[in-house]
Amino acid sequence: MEFGKIAALAVVLATAAAASAQFQPGAGVANDPVNGSNPQDVVFVARGAGNPYGYRSYDTPIGLTVLPWAAPNFESSVKGVRFNFGWGHHVAMYGLDTGLFGVSDDFAGISATILGSYTRDAAGIQVGLVNVVDGETRGLQLGLVNYTERLVGVQIGLINFAATQLTLPIINVGW
Repeated sequence: MEFGKIAALAVVLATAAAASAQFQPGAGVANDPVNGSNPQDVVFVARGAGNPYGYRSYDTPIGLTVLPWAAPNFESSVKGVRFNFGWGHHVAMYGLDTGLFGVSDDFAGISATILGSYTRDAAGIQVGLVNVVDGETRGLQLGLVNYTERLVGVQIGLINFAATQLTLPIINVGW
């Protein structure tokens, strides 16, 4: 690839990343985080499922995340297969999660990602460099670093941590 193409690709990626930052929920000119007011008297109209962002949530058999964007939207659940080309987020992921890094509020199935995954509760198998569960893990975590609040299963990795019990390197078992 010649230098011009590389520079153009870098500009496109930087522009996309900067644009994504201003479209995050709860951010922007209509929301004043200091006093919780709406300084421009903008009226928000609930659409779709009635959430404040106007997104409609639904279940889908295939999910796709590219950088921070999720298709379908981040309030949907994937019940099938999700392909991650970045770190996109879905409310729930049930099935096979593959790619770079997976994020979901609830997970059940097999997560086979390169960098790892982050979820509130997990049931099944997580395979990746770093696996983090803020709640309860039921099943197997296999990675370089594994973390969970409560373990009901097995962690295999160089660094294993379960906040509610004794933790051991290499193999950690909880019940």
